[in-house]
Amino acid sequence: MKKHPIDRLVAYSLQGGFPQFVFVVALFLGAIALIYTPREEEPQIVVPMIDVWVDVPNLSARQVERQVTVPLEKLIKQVPGIEHIYSASHDGGLSVTLRFEVGEDRERALLNTYNKLHSNQDKIPEVAANWIVKPIEVDDVAILMVGLFSTSPDLYSDYELRRMAQEVSTVIQSLPNTSEVNVVGGRSRSIQVSLDLQALAARQTSVMNVVDALALSNQLSRHGDLAMGQKNIVIESGDVIRDLQALNNIVVNVINGKMVMLKDIAEIRDGPSEPQSYQWLEFANEAANGVGNKQLQDKYPMVTISVAKQKGSNAVTVADDVLAKMAELQTQLLPAEVHYEYLRNYGQTANEKVNNLTSSLAFAVFTVVVFIGVFLGWRQAIVVALAVPICYGLTLMLDLAFGYTINRVTLFALILSLGLLVDDPITGIDNITRFLGYKKSSKSDNIINAMSEIRPALIMSTFTIILAFVPLAFITGMMGPYMAPMAFNVPVSVVISTFVAFAITPWLASKLLKPSTTEIADKTNGIYSRLLNPLIANKSRSKLGLWIVLVLFVVSCALPLLRMVPLKLLPFDNKNEIQVLIDMPEGTSLEKTAAQVEDVIQTVKLLPEVKAIASYIGQPSPIDFNGMVRQHYLRKASNLAELRITLLDKTQREHQSHGIVLRLRELLAPMQQQHLSLKVIEVPPGPPVLSTFVAEIYAEPFVSPEVHQAAALGLISRLKSEAHVVEIDSTITSEQLIWRFVADKQKAALSGISTVDINNALTVAIASKRAGTYQVENDATPVPIDVKLAFADRQSLTDILSLQVIGQNGIAQLDNGLGLEASPQSLVSLAELGQWQQTKVSQPILHKDLVPVIYVTAELSGRTPAEVIADLSADLKTADNSESVSEHSVENSGQNSWQNRTYLQSGGGEQWELPEGTSYSFSGEGEWKITIDVFRDMGIAFAFALVGIFFLLKLQTSSSALALIIMSAIPLTIIGIMPGFWLLNQFGERTIAGAPDPILFTATAMIGMIALAGIVVRNSLILVEFITLARGNGMNIKEALLAAGEVRMRPVLLTAGTTMLGNLVITLDPVFSGLALAIIFGIIASTLFSLFVVPIVYYLVFEDKPQAQLQEQTL
Repeated sequence: MKKHPIDRLVAYSLQGGFPQFVFVVALFLGAIALIYTPREEEPQIVVPMIDVWVDVPNLSARQVERQVTVPLEKLIKQVPGIEHIYSASHDGGLSVTLRFEVGEDRERALLNTYNKLHSNQDKIPEVAANWIVKPIEVDDVAILMVGLFSTSPDLYSDYELRRMAQEVSTVIQSLPNTSEVNVVGGRSRSIQVSLDLQALAARQTSVMNVVDALALSNQLSRHGDLAMGQKNIVIESGDVIRDLQALNNIVVNVINGKMVMLKDIAEIRDGPSEPQSYQWLEFANEAANGVGNKQLQDKYPMVTISVAKQKGSNAVTVADDVLAKMAELQTQLLPAEVHYEYLRNYGQTANEKVNNLTSSLAFAVFTVVVFIGVFLGWRQAIVVALAVPICYGLTLMLDLAFGYTINRVTLFALILSLGLLVDDPITGIDNITRFLGYKKSSKSDNIINAMSEIRPALIMSTFTIILAFVPLAFITGMMGPYMAPMAFNVPVSVVISTFVAFAITPWLASKLLKPSTTEIADKTNGIYSRLLNPLIANKSRSKLGLWIVLVLFVVSCALPLLRMVPLKLLPFDNKNEIQVLIDMPEGTSLEKTAAQVEDVIQTVKLLPEVKAIASYIGQPSPIDFNGMVRQHYLRKASNLAELRITLLDKTQREHQSHGIVLRLRELLAPMQQQHLSLKVIEVPPGPPVLSTFVAEIYAEPFVSPEVHQAAALGLISRLKSEAHVVEIDSTITSEQLIWRFVADKQKAALSGISTVDINNALTVAIASKRAGTYQVENDATPVPIDVKLAFADRQSLTDILSLQVIGQNGIAQLDNGLGLEASPQSLVSLAELGQWQQTKVSQPILHKDLVPVIYVTAELSGRTPAEVIADLSADLKTADNSESVSEHSVENSGQNSWQNRTYLQSGGGEQWELPEGTSYSFSGEGEWKITIDVFRDMGIAFAFALVGIFFLLKLQTSSSALALIIMSAIPLTIIGIMPGFWLLNQFGERTIAGAPDPILFTATAMIGMIALAGIVVRNSLILVEFITLARGNGMNIKEALLAAGEVRMRPVLLTAGTTMLGNLVITLDPVFSGLALAIIFGIIASTLFSLFVVPIVYYLVFEDKPQAQLQEQTL
């Protein structure tokens, strides 16, 4: 009889040579992969985003929307690969953000956008004065934030710190694999020309005379070469301003033959520009490292250096290089009073995460080997242990070959696969041990026969695990790249483990295992038989047992519906950083915002876990991936601020970062007022969203803005009454006044003054006018010459009215009888030309995919988006359900607390409604959107996996009934998972700062359920295979069930135990603990039930059928 190819592989491996070669190569390739595979904390998500900024002067927000935004959106909508288009129209301009599909090529997206805009310039309205296209991607996110601060602010202020930071950034940029290196904050150097209003009036000089004089005097031109004799000489004329003395002596005007010099009408200062933002660094709770003998507890001026890495480079290596260079610069370049603090170091966190998970992996391998040694034998344990490095070495090399990095998800996939990849060697070594007890054949033949017996089941079970995990690769959206390492590593490692089970394990067994001295007989009177025999004594008992299992299954499925097991997509991570956004009303001054920020900081310092607080006022901090998606880089205004809070290391604090956030929200709650919005932001462990809860309120065409806003305000009012819904906000801005100077055009024309003259004069007075560049040899950036009124002369609108404007030559003309001649230019004060009028800034008009929208956002402290959305939807009053909602509200009013609600009876009894012409969506930009998409994709993936497993099993068994019997163990996992999560929520600290802190059933837990499908099918398949073999050898059905169960109970329990131990270390991780808990609880229930339920179902299906010989299926 011709041997099966895999039997020939087993026989070949027993000859030696090949197994040793594979072992050495696997270790070598694994070591290479560990050294050269880039490390990062999270998988990279490619989400190209492009901002298009357009200036539309003189138009209101409504005009901008109608005349520019809509045509531009219609044009951009034609670009392929776009997922969403967002726009914001405001007075004088607009911004459009293009978010492309996940995985879309960045260069192609940018090229298509540029091509569409440039090739259709004729379709862009003429009122659009200027537009900029700016791409944004994840590689722009800084992996390092270095806060450069001074302990002697009088000596080194933010001005000096910025100049130092610019030099430091140049040095850092020269390091390999660094990308964008930016300096954020600090006042830059400029030449401040502060004009004196009284001096200008006394010398009959206007502000534009000064600007023009500076621009015309600061000129140097090269005219080419002049041949003189045997040489060419370069000819230049003019000169540039190189020192303050030359600047002071510039002639601005000549009045009655007397020169008016710049020093006569202005104070000139070379130094820091006026502050447009503030940055401070504060340390708290005496937890910071002291510098020298001084404890850092004060508030220090700071600038931030942000460092991004090149695409595909190793974050750990780049961060280490920067750290080493900073340590070097501290001694060589920076003064003793200047120090630095790392506000973000993704290289360090990535390395720590990788190292911690690597040690966890080593610990998991150790515990698994000890477990096998105790229950199977130490020689057998060594055989299984040697299989692990082979599997991991080859898997890591394939990760490197296919472009995967070593990150959190990759390592968790490897830990998860540990329990799976040792299953094949365990099954093989257990069967070999059993066969070595038979004396009828030689040792080699026994090993070959042992592997041949389980060959079909091992191969088919490997395919089932592949089918269970590969569909994860097809999850859409931002969650896809997070799942990709899982979908790749688990199937690959399991395939390699199957190869090892046939090519390596038999040879190791032949060298390490010894034949038993006594003949081993298959038992049918062990513990398993005594437990199973009563259940298959007759059909009534068997059916009763199945009814009990069915009741347990229904009860388990009911737990989530009754909200006894909270469902949420994204778990909470445990990071060392927290972000607080501070929004004051529009129009708030920088100084007032800074004062409010200081109050918030003092409150934050009450938390003992806080180490350092970096405040950014008027300017955003370097963005993270979360900030990139939320567009925090646009938060540039005097009323906006943020805090970057650095916590003590997780080993030094009792609570995880989510618990600290709950406590911080409780501390900040009294400060939340109508004029102040505070948002505490956690770093998400997965795809970022606009906010945890986001409602999009849409308006139909021709619905007034007032009605649109009323709809949003109605939802906000309802949210405020919902328990544990906090930090409620919307994109409706507060009212901001405009004081507009309106000129009397007739009066102005008589003086030869145009509206442009008035606008230019006011620009100089209020915002400053750049009149050229001050030439300095060694400065890292150009030094501008800024002209504006002195600070004391622009403190009131009345002062500004005394500003004098000069008319343009030639506008006003005189008839002298011989023709027209220009009238003398006259100086006229603004007070004579017009007056101030008060108006309001228009509300920004937001669009999403060309539809007007208002976003309502909120955070949830201890509750899940699914619960809140279900309650809000139940209480929404519409024309179709007004009566039922009213009755429901009356029934539940005042008595239906959120703890008593279920998904079968949702709602808090407080009605809300939307005005006609408006609609809402909860599945737009919040976590609920990703939840729906991911659970939908996972559900479809799971369904495809089940269908694929069924057809594989049917192919193997040639029986649909047997295939379904084998798969009956899959739903049994629910009986362990859901009650397990419910049980965990009955113990421990489940409330922090008055907010719930439950154990959540998350997306990672659902991945655990999918993994269990492959695991439990493996055990059931092998069990059924053994039952079929026993029946084929002439046993009746009951004898076959008992004999097969006795043989398979030990390896089934061993594989279940190794899977549990392999996942035990994952329970310590806040993100993937859900996966581990699901597998642990599910494997306990499914193993116990499958050992009994599968035989019971088999007995009920086949008991009445004749004992025909069953043909063993081969592959």
